[in-house]
Amino acid sequence: MSRLFCVFLFVISAFGQPLSIEGDRLRAHIRFLSSDLLEGRAVGTRGGELTTQYLASAFEAAGARGAGDRGTFFQRVPLAGVLVSPASRISIGGKPLAWRKDFVGSTHTQEDLVSLSAPLVFVGHGIRAPEFGWDDYAGVDAKGKIVVLFTGEPPSEDPAFFGGKALTYFGRWTYKFEEAARQGATGAINRIAKRGGARAGF
Repeated sequence: MSRLFCVFLFVISAFGQPLSIEGDRLRAHIRFLSSDLLEGRAVGTRGGELTTQYLASAFEAAGARGAGDRGTFFQRVPLAGVLVSPASRISIGGKPLAWRKDFVGSTHTQEDLVSLSAPLVFVGHGIRAPEFGWDDYAGVDAKGKIVVLFTGEPPSEDPAFFGGKALTYFGRWTYKFEEAARQGATGAINRIAKRGGARAGF
């Protein structure tokens, strides 16, 4: 499929003049863009289309000039989408987990149907960070298995160790799935203890 997207390459007509960042103006934009009315702003959805039109209008109002197709703020690009069926199920030890009740998930294989059965292996937080002397995969053979891991990162009060109380990229589920793939895992289940559910990726 092809969709039109707002491109962020633009030329300020008043080039050379300092740009000021105003909290109140940013807050107004963020309030609208984070509104439930935009339904998550997913690509190819009504909310996503409204978002790109809003951004283009804001750029134009700020005096920017489009650098996209035919001088607009949009560029046509091909996309591949993934839609998870509500009938999706995961079974662990013979016990089925219900989609959106017990887990949410996605696949990045770009295949029509993903079906797999593999042993589970626990890998703590699923983090390899030699700069912090941390490796949850040390001594673990994750190849061909589904790794089960905690969300977040090791608790710390020290800003020099995983950012202290701040969340670094190591604590995000995207990093965890990327690292699982680097380790040769078939899939990953990121346990979200506080919510009692899990996020699965394949």
